[in-house]
Amino acid sequence: MLLAPWAYRALAMAEVSAVVGVADLRGFVADAAIAALTLAFLLSLGRISRWPAAVCAALLALGYYANFETVQALGMIASPLDLKYFDAPTFVRGSALALMHPLALAAGVLASFGLAAWGLRTAALRDAVAPLLLGGFLLGGVLLWPVDVTRSTWRQENVIAYNTDWLAGRSDANDFATSVSAMRDLVPAVGADLDAPRAFPVDGRGKNVLLIVLESVSGNYLDTAAKYQGRSPRNRMPLLDQRFAQNVGYATFFTHNRRTNRGLYSLLCGEYPRLLAGTPKMAVAAGRPWRRCLPGVLAAHGYHTVYLQTAPLGFMQKDSFMPAIGFDETLGDGWFQRAYHRTEWGVDDRAFFEQALTKLDELEARDEPWFLTLLNAGTHHPFVVPPSYESPYRTDVRRAFSYLDDALMRFFQALDARGLREDTLILVTSDESRGSFGELEDGTAALLSQNWGFLVAMLPERERRVVGEPFAQSDVALSVVDYLGIDHRGLDFFGRSIFRTYDRGRVLFYGNLNDRMVGGLKPDGTLVQCKQEGRRCAHYQAPGGKIFGPRLRRIHDDERFAETVRDMGQRSLPPTASAALQVPLIAQRVVTVPQPEWLWVQSVSQLAIEPDEWVEVDIEVESRGPTPVVLNHRVNVGKQRFVLTSWIHLEPQQVFKLRYTLASDIPVTRSSVRTRAKLAEPGEAELIFRKRRFEIKRAGDRPPQGIQLARIEMDPPPSAPVRMQYTVTPIENHAGYLQRRVEKGFRDEEELDPEGEL
Repeated sequence: MLLAPWAYRALAMAEVSAVVGVADLRGFVADAAIAALTLAFLLSLGRISRWPAAVCAALLALGYYANFETVQALGMIASPLDLKYFDAPTFVRGSALALMHPLALAAGVLASFGLAAWGLRTAALRDAVAPLLLGGFLLGGVLLWPVDVTRSTWRQENVIAYNTDWLAGRSDANDFATSVSAMRDLVPAVGADLDAPRAFPVDGRGKNVLLIVLESVSGNYLDTAAKYQGRSPRNRMPLLDQRFAQNVGYATFFTHNRRTNRGLYSLLCGEYPRLLAGTPKMAVAAGRPWRRCLPGVLAAHGYHTVYLQTAPLGFMQKDSFMPAIGFDETLGDGWFQRAYHRTEWGVDDRAFFEQALTKLDELEARDEPWFLTLLNAGTHHPFVVPPSYESPYRTDVRRAFSYLDDALMRFFQALDARGLREDTLILVTSDESRGSFGELEDGTAALLSQNWGFLVAMLPERERRVVGEPFAQSDVALSVVDYLGIDHRGLDFFGRSIFRTYDRGRVLFYGNLNDRMVGGLKPDGTLVQCKQEGRRCAHYQAPGGKIFGPRLRRIHDDERFAETVRDMGQRSLPPTASAALQVPLIAQRVVTVPQPEWLWVQSVSQLAIEPDEWVEVDIEVESRGPTPVVLNHRVNVGKQRFVLTSWIHLEPQQVFKLRYTLASDIPVTRSSVRTRAKLAEPGEAELIFRKRRFEIKRAGDRPPQGIQLARIEMDPPPSAPVRMQYTVTPIENHAGYLQRRVEKGFRDEEELDPEGEL
């Protein structure tokens, strides 16, 4: 029972070249405690049959080796929640089967099985008493032995005991309908903040946007950012660092959590991801979007939006999530025609960026601005690097980041040669931070380095500076709309604009699901980090104000902020069933209008609305083609009982914008929201839907009863009033009818209206 945990622990410590300290003994003792307790169990099982007990010993050895691989790849204890990835072929073939030491695995499993089978030959129930007492004694000693917060968790904990304690104390309880409103209610300062002067003059109107997301790259890999924080760089990327230093580089940049799906969610949706372990927001939003994200906002302003990654799209449900948040094109592994090296994670980084140039050329040929997001995978475990690549580094990790650095420089040079820098905002950042591995520095600072990302803004204005002010992934979406000058108050997003200078500190929250940690930054620059998802909190101060510096000093501080950090973690969960239900009003963005018959272009019927609910509708549609189009949008609460009717005559290239709410003090048992269209005369035309939002809200302040028009307009304005006519009927006019439907249930309309008042 001790062979596998001690052997793999020693191997892990040897491979990170760490100096062994007194705190490491706690890990060995914890292993011994669990080994004694499991031995007591196997002795009891072996009394019935030793072979199942021997198989259990082999499976435990397999689990300990899996923990070893997790420590090597992520620097953290393995989590049972990650077992869900074993139903994804990309993860299984690409990472799980890419073993570092297959012989060590085989030796540990076979030896554990053989020794158990031999040692359990004469197992008796009384034999379990001594190891049970020993295990209890050792476990009690471990519980009394305080954890050294300056050392990594995996060095001091047994994987089984740690996960048992964590799972027993965690909770997925979420009483909030939407995490967006819940987090803003707790700390209003996390909401959109554009109340600050411009850091430098910019004019981004009509500019393209290129967002390059680099897998696992940390700010500690760039010499300039590392020097700013007073650290020595690791996994150096000198060519990327040149771009960091020669443009606007952000040296204190937070990633909000580990895992690609959490980082991408923050970058694209301008909000905190789920800070705790469990189902991520991207997975929920893939099937039930509940908020607007950056691609949808840009698409509504005429941008063609494209997401391109090298890995298969099915992993982490990006094939569903990206179209759901507004990407017109979502492309993955199957799109790439060639590679210098290819694995289950897709093509190598050089081939990825070379072929991304082809997509850029296609976008440049279009007569509209574009938004392109790129995500590489070459620096994802087990690292995609051609065997022929010549590098001064020997380890796979160092070779992977060096190869990415070279590929990026070629890509940037190609962008310069094409003149794309002149009309494109280029943002380079990472989805998550691999951070600093090894124990030659303060362990708490090393843990925080896994939330240390980077950001480079390459502007057409050619601005150049290093910014030390704290920013984060959730700031990117707001910053993009701020730079583009879009008429958008940023109410959909969190954070601050990276293009403004703020004269006051800020509150930021972050997590590390690998270490089950949630943390927060106070406006004065002090930090709180709570392990076991809030159960063990400690306060720190960064000497010299360098948040990602080599040391964090433990301090005593106000416990109220620690409680806020815990609460924010719980509020960051995906929305519950009481969240707003969002239904797409139309599946296609482009609809060809027939002639002369009416075509339903949107229909939501058989809709029931309770008094504590309300409907929000937001439509923006443009007519394209030589022929005018007639639109008829109507809302009814019963057969032929309309509360909103509009007749719109759209000329070519004219845009119709409609936004309203519908609420009723009396339950509406059946209502419909529909739009139909036809050509005004023989010819041809298409409708381009920029917005098509339909939501049933269930939390917040309900609007007044009836139809409340927030906007109904045409751009450019109609040439004559008759071209935009609408009627709003008070819902009180139908009060008797609605009440009869509630009292009598779903009956025929004529029975409910005996006087024929339809």
